[in-house]
Amino acid sequence: MSFLSKLLVVAGLFLLPNTVKAAWLNSTGEIETLILYSQNQILVKLKDNNGAPVAACSNKEHFIIPASYSEESRNRMYSTLLAAKMAGVPASISYSEVDNCDAWGATPNVYRKITRITF
Repeated sequence: MSFLSKLLVVAGLFLLPNTVKAAWLNSTGEIETLILYSQNQILVKLKDNNGAPVAACSNKEHFIIPASYSEESRNRMYSTLLAAKMAGVPASISYSEVDNCDAWGATPNVYRKITRITF
């Protein structure tokens, strides 16, 4: 194969569409519960809206602000959710449908990680 042929093949690969895409899913509703744990994890449940299931996440009722987020990020997210709960206004929770789950220790519970909150 000549150099020009190899170059055209490589250039053609860059023109192929990217078939792997991660998308955010959004669930909106009033905050039903906020559960704080000593492991720096916060579970969130929306009223009448469990959101779309994520195949890798076993828990379909709650969302999580994981301990792996910085303390500042967790505090901001918790404050936003608490403000929405106290005001009785719906919040919109965004989460990814791909590779975005947080395991709860050795239990079978694996929660959908919150990536964005708006209200």
